[in-house]
Amino acid sequence: MLKELFIKSVKWKVWRWCVPSLGGLVLILMFGSNYFNLDIKTSILLGVISLITLWLFRFLYLLCEALIKYCHNTFIDSIWGDAIVELKNAYSEIHSLRKQEDISDTEFITVMVKLCDTLKKIFDKKTKANCCVSIKVPISSGDNLETLELYNLCRDSSHKSKSRDTEVYKQIKHRIIGNTAYSIIVNKILRGNQKHLAYVNNNIAESSDYENTSKEAYQDGIFPYNSELVYPIVPIKGNQTNHRALKGFICIDCNESNKFDENRYDIPLVQGVADGIYDLFTRRNNG
Repeated sequence: MLKELFIKSVKWKVWRWCVPSLGGLVLILMFGSNYFNLDIKTSILLGVISLITLWLFRFLYLLCEALIKYCHNTFIDSIWGDAIVELKNAYSEIHSLRKQEDISDTEFITVMVKLCDTLKKIFDKKTKANCCVSIKVPISSGDNLETLELYNLCRDSSHKSKSRDTEVYKQIKHRIIGNTAYSIIVNKILRGNQKHLAYVNNNIAESSDYENTSKEAYQDGIFPYNSELVYPIVPIKGNQTNHRALKGFICIDCNESNKFDENRYDIPLVQGVADGIYDLFTRRNNG
């Protein structure tokens, strides 16, 4: 890499302007003598130092640029490159299920848990924290989205047997109303806002208006997470009709704050997953 940077710094087009010819080089070297009455030796020395300094600045600039690009590719884009591979494996399971004529509840849940496990693996690596992924679905369908009641269809393997799905949690009626994430998303759907359906909260502990029906299921009402990304299971190229027929929500939470990025890849990735499983949920509900 250093050899390549050295060559690029030497071939810098600015040199053609600074030293267009041998005469131009002499002019630079004699600049101090001609304009500042320096002796020829000192003038040449300062000219050489100036050219070397200019080249050094150019080389260091190229080096910093290369290091930034390397770090970006290694520590940022590599995460999403790995995500593509992980999702490919998860989608192979989904596509296999899609090809079956009959899909049992056990088969369906098994594949959805694998999908949750995949998303957890991706977001654990991205956030460098502990994420939990779950899929919530309506108990019944209906046009009145605000009154839908939800239940937890599945959760990633490392959380489904822990303190999340307790008996207290199962006995609570989890409706759209009473849950900030769901109610905000449904409100967007009802208003026809089809492009920005994600809900992101990066500091739940400091959100005074945050509501969640699960709160009473946790000790002292303290949530085991502080960041949350929720996206409805609807098609990307949808309309208000099939968005109203949402099949549920993909919920990703993290134990640390400020872990979800609203401006880069987090939302598009989950959006693509929701779009990819929408038809399976439609088929299951209609089966």
